Amino acid sequence: MPITGRNSMAEIMTVLVTVAMWIVGAMGVIGIPVLGIGLAASLSGGTTEFSGIKALADGVVPGQLVIGLAGLIVIVPGVIYICLQLRRILLTLADGDPFVPENARRLSSIGIVIAIMELIRILTVMVVRLVPTLVGDEPPRMSTQFILWISVAALFVLSQVFREGTRLRDEEKMTI
Repeated sequence: MPITGRNSMAEIMTVLVTVAMWIVGAMGVIGIPVLGIGLAASLSGGTTEFSGIKALADGVVPGQLVIGLAGLIVIVPGVIYICLQLRRILLTLADGDPFVPENARRLSSIGIVIAIMELIRILTVMVVRLVPTLVGDEPPRMSTQFILWISVAALFVLSQVFREGTRLRDEEKMTI
């Protein structure tokens, strides 16, 4: 078996991350218009028509559609951004040199994007709860995801590990 010098597991993970990115993108392309049309139908009394497309949303609570639509609008670009950053990290790993300064910044930016997406989710639920006509009989639950915040902290820790790894590698290169 020939040795290529590349990390085949990193290459496989790159393919998986790319596939996930395209799936999420397709979900956004389909889901955002569908939820938008459903929201328009729900707000206009249960039915509406767009260019020959008749949308029925009788009995659907507009607040749930607002939360779903806002979620897709935030999550789809966020996940695509995260996947792109992961692909770049995996490409450096596949090349055999993951301890580069850019990877530390990439891990930090992934943590920031995840935190922003969660904060926007919480704010969306709070706003929907404040508008009685959107809520209906059952207001959406307020919740926070503890494990998500632990994951964000872990990403910042890994970012520091990569910074230190990069520094040590560069220091080692300068020693004789």
